[in-house]
Amino acid sequence: MGKTRSVANLWAERLAAYGVKRFFGVPGGDCSLDLIQAAADHGIDFILTRTEGAAAIMAATTGELSGTPGVVITTRGPGIASAMNGVAHAALDRTPMMVLAEAFDSAHDHVSHQRIDQVAMLRPLVKAHDHLGGQDVGVRLDKLVDVTLAAPQGPVYLELRTSDIREETAESDKRSAPAPRPAAPQLPPKVQELLAEAKRPIVIAGLQACDAAAAQTLRKLVAHWNVPVIVTYKAKGAVADDDDHLIGYYIGGVAEEPWVKQADLIVFFGFDAIEFPPHKWRYSAPMIDLTAYPFDRNIVEPDVTVVGPLDETGAALMKLKFNSEWPADFLGKAKRAIAERARAGDGGPISPHMVVDAVIAAAPPNARITLDAGAHMIPALHYWNATEPRQTLISRGDATMGYALPAAVASALAEPERPVIAFTGDGGLMMCSGELGTAVQYGCNLVVVVFNDETLTLIGARQRRRQMPNAGVDFSPANFAKIGEGFGCLAIRVDDPGDLAPAMQRAFASEGPVLVDVRVNPAAYHEQLISLRG
Repeated sequence: MGKTRSVANLWAERLAAYGVKRFFGVPGGDCSLDLIQAAADHGIDFILTRTEGAAAIMAATTGELSGTPGVVITTRGPGIASAMNGVAHAALDRTPMMVLAEAFDSAHDHVSHQRIDQVAMLRPLVKAHDHLGGQDVGVRLDKLVDVTLAAPQGPVYLELRTSDIREETAESDKRSAPAPRPAAPQLPPKVQELLAEAKRPIVIAGLQACDAAAAQTLRKLVAHWNVPVIVTYKAKGAVADDDDHLIGYYIGGVAEEPWVKQADLIVFFGFDAIEFPPHKWRYSAPMIDLTAYPFDRNIVEPDVTVVGPLDETGAALMKLKFNSEWPADFLGKAKRAIAERARAGDGGPISPHMVVDAVIAAAPPNARITLDAGAHMIPALHYWNATEPRQTLISRGDATMGYALPAAVASALAEPERPVIAFTGDGGLMMCSGELGTAVQYGCNLVVVVFNDETLTLIGARQRRRQMPNAGVDFSPANFAKIGEGFGCLAIRVDDPGDLAPAMQRAFASEGPVLVDVRVNPAAYHEQLISLRG
């Protein structure tokens, strides 16, 4: 048996052993205070955020970057309800996270204030749930951590009651054995048959390829086969953007379609179900699916699926006989053609393209970017050169606005030596502008670039396609530089093209959080969307 201490201290002890350095949230009751103190006693910092939703996104981002569970804590009722979007992001984007929320003790069963069925609300999104207390609490904590880290990763829920977490326990401080790594898969004969028949295979890589070992194997595989690869937005950097074999991104659009259609075999490498765009599959070539975990598909059914560690599966594939007959000039032609499509559209005085180009010219080469949902993500994703996995962070499964700033804060805290840039639209920043205060309070080095176009561009584009009158998509003007100044950021307003480059240079030469509010003309987005998506 171990030493006697409170359940709250056992929880903090366990998290410190897993490598948790900080957790996020908005406290609202006694349980929060107990856990904040217990965490501090074990070297774990508490980060006070302005909203619970942003706290959950920060926790999910921390989990994605660290490989250990991100942790978020809220009060009961409105606190946990406000965090739900961040929990949905963790669930759909496959990130490990522990969600903690206070609940009523049985002694307060008569109280209806703030009482909702939190377990029922969270059940569709979490992989498991438990409460912090009772018998074998340490063993149960270990199991929850194993569950959140097991593929596919996702959130777990831990309910808090004051009477439970203050109980004394002498439970061992040694964790149970972690779950073993899955066994190396055996390649079905069908895989060799499809490869033997193929002359022009193409690889489509998804979010599972961001695992370091998987990414390394993927790069070796496409080089060994000498075949083209396209990656999803979530997998950007799994194969470096400047790698000759990478021809572009899979978005289910017309940009990549003519090139993928020339393939006579499609090999999915860690392509998750949440990454398929919501429309019909465009291709008839046979498919091999390599995945670290099984999942339900409703868009396409591969001819053969191999489940297991992607690094080992890829290594086994490289031993199989295969001869590529792609034309010598295919890779270069395809890459240039897709890149040209991404450059479609123009409009002044400041276009979205100009903003991204100015950031690229001024930013350090090892910088990480985070992106909100919205039209501005297209030039940012297609122009930014990522050389490693998770150098670009995006909410793809949940595809939520209000993501970029909280994710950038989490990145700056997790890796303070790495510059981070949050690309956000005005709509996205309005959903989480209070987190500028969080960035200032904790001394985060980050640059927030606001594409201030006073409209919901993607929704407006749909409206325009349907030849509907403009309604319900435009915002009144906002000066985000003044908002940034109010929170203590260095804030720069850019209205003139000549001020764009100096503003970005100043931003990256400064310490602490910087906000660059750029008035952009959204006209270029429409042509760019048609060029890439069709």
